[in-house]
Amino acid sequence: MTVFEVSTIALIAILAAATTAAIYIGLLNWMGALYVVRCQACHHLTFSTANQPERSCPHCRHPALMHPIYVMHHHSPRVIDDHLRY
Repeated sequence: MTVFEVSTIALIAILAAATTAAIYIGLLNWMGALYVVRCQACHHLTFSTANQPERSCPHCRHPALMHPIYVMHHHSPRVIDDHLRY
């Protein structure tokens, strides 16, 4: 029973931290200090201090850190022609 209680408390703490981070990112976006933009190379969403697309994102520069199992089997980055829609 204590395992379930501890895991429930841990899940609640993780969800609370993620929600708080999302609220702060949204507030920074409103103030113009942080923008969510698309990467020019791979079209993944990334953060930027300017309201312009980044040339590369952490996913492009370090794919093994972001998806290690996927990189073991696929060596070229996947590029999608997908524009950001509001």
